Amino acid sequence: MTSTLAGHDELLGTPPPSAEPFEDENWARVGREAAVNGLQHLVQTIAHYHRRGMELRGVHRQDLALDAATGLLYLTEAPRLRAVDDFSQRGLSAESIWRDARLIGELAYENFMGETYPGGHQMAALLQERATMADMGLLHPGLPQLVAACVSPYGDLAMLDIAELKDALEQLRREVVHPIIYRVGARSTVGNYVFRRNNQDSCAYLVMESFIGSTPQSIGFFCVADGIGGIRDGERASALAARSACRAFGRALAHYGGEEIAKHPGDFARAIVHITSQRLALQGEFEPDKNRGGTTFTCLILAGTRAGVGHVGDSRAVLVRDGEILQLTCDHTLSSIFEALGERAATAEEAGKNGRTISRFLSTSMELEPARVDGVSDAFARALGVEGESVNHDGFEVRPEDLFLLTSDGVHDEVSPERLQQLIAMHARAPQKLADALIEQALRQVGRDNSTAMAIRVE
Repeated sequence: MTSTLAGHDELLGTPPPSAEPFEDENWARVGREAAVNGLQHLVQTIAHYHRRGMELRGVHRQDLALDAATGLLYLTEAPRLRAVDDFSQRGLSAESIWRDARLIGELAYENFMGETYPGGHQMAALLQERATMADMGLLHPGLPQLVAACVSPYGDLAMLDIAELKDALEQLRREVVHPIIYRVGARSTVGNYVFRRNNQDSCAYLVMESFIGSTPQSIGFFCVADGIGGIRDGERASALAARSACRAFGRALAHYGGEEIAKHPGDFARAIVHITSQRLALQGEFEPDKNRGGTTFTCLILAGTRAGVGHVGDSRAVLVRDGEILQLTCDHTLSSIFEALGERAATAEEAGKNGRTISRFLSTSMELEPARVDGVSDAFARALGVEGESVNHDGFEVRPEDLFLLTSDGVHDEVSPERLQQLIAMHARAPQKLADALIEQALRQVGRDNSTAMAIRVE
């Protein structure tokens, strides 16, 4: 590793063992989305130098390593690195920025077009002829603008900061990424008629198309509510909660748009639970004789590649990723409170009673304080390796093939972890079959309670 300035080698990338010296042939085989991610990674490294008042005086292919599996590009050498004397007064010149950035345009062109970059002068001429660009297939949205910014340090498209190139790459990434979609299956049943006369569970979901940047993306809201407090009052409370939450989500999407929701899905999910609590309390004020019920409420927002959770009660949200079952929520029961305090039930009967006693729920008698609306559990945040406060504001990343389950206690209290694992393995790619299988399994286990299951697969 070579550098003209000692003490700055820590900014150079440390490639993984799978990375090898850059070769054009390997770069040509990298998929488009991975290639854009790799170029963004390289731009970020260059930006670190620029922010410290240093210029690389050109990035060459022999300075790079490529991890062909991920498409990530690593800057491993900086032989021409130098400090800019008057950086604090003037910053980097347009020519310095262009010199360090032009390889980005070349590599983007070669990966997308499948041919060698023709050179700056010829490319500048090609970009003036739309008909020629069309003949070449150089009209992919976002690519001509990116290449043009790397052709020359002069003109209207000249970069004033390397961060502009990162923004251009993000635009290109949004154009090539395949929109995420959500496949949903849901079922709710009264359970065994010997024990239950009506279904106090409710579930609902909305999936709509929106735009995050210029990329069409699915935006989804999913919820499960388990009514409590009387043969009819619980049914009314859960149904009202589901309807009110869906309407609140629709208003939020109309007002803020999908891009804003995707930035903070956790905040939106918990806000919707609070709005739902207000709606139930208001209904209790209007009709106090008919509304003495309450309900658990668990909701999930999926917005592009981000997810957020809002939760009150003992219904559950679960994420299945790479075969591992991760519980997103913490049950609000006496049993969970005692466990948090380090106390365990003396008998199985006591444990069962405490497990069925809900410590927190939405009610028609009073509004729940916002601070008592949960997001994801601390255990889930630790499993992701992130701070709980951060994930509850900004949500967490969603991946293709992720599977989410929302269930009332009539399902997760009846289906053992081992059987749940088996059913997921059988029906992971068929959400409706999985929801049906969970309900059927709960009914076979006596079915003392109403049972509701919703399965959402990310594709």
